[in-house]
Amino acid sequence: MAKPVLTGSLDNAGHPVIKISVYGIDPKFQKEFEALVDTGFTGFLMMPLTESFPLALTLYGTSSWTLADGSSQPKLLAFGAVILGEEHTHGVIVLEPNAARPLVGMEFLRKTKRALVLNKAGCALVDEDFLSEAVKSAAAAVRDQEPPASPDATAPPAMTATQK
Repeated sequence: MAKPVLTGSLDNAGHPVIKISVYGIDPKFQKEFEALVDTGFTGFLMMPLTESFPLALTLYGTSSWTLADGSSQPKLLAFGAVILGEEHTHGVIVLEPNAARPLVGMEFLRKTKRALVLNKAGCALVDEDFLSEAVKSAAAAVRDQEPPASPDATAPPAMTATQK
């Protein structure tokens, strides 16, 4: 069974990062990376082109990608796998000549069935089913709480004739 929560951290700029390993045709070619979790990236994984060579990725083709500034650029695509914890997930990897480090996007979160949870101390990728059950349990606990002992205990005292 997959671990329900996999922890990450925040980089110096406060962005969520996780440890992943990436490989192509065989896991013996895997290499570990610290990847940025980018919810603005719709793809599976984008990584620096030069980092991809020793991983034995399978070239898949090319595609035109629209960037945040609205411009479009052609990108090389490869097929490979990402290891998160002990889970191997396969997908299309965008090879970017100008990338500083790998980044995982929304397709990665969907394929791994993980939700990104952030706070000031770090980040976690939480199994979606585990998170749904935790939310249901918390909602039930709040709903089942007893109301205050007496509604009058929180009300201001009634005014008497002498207080007017």
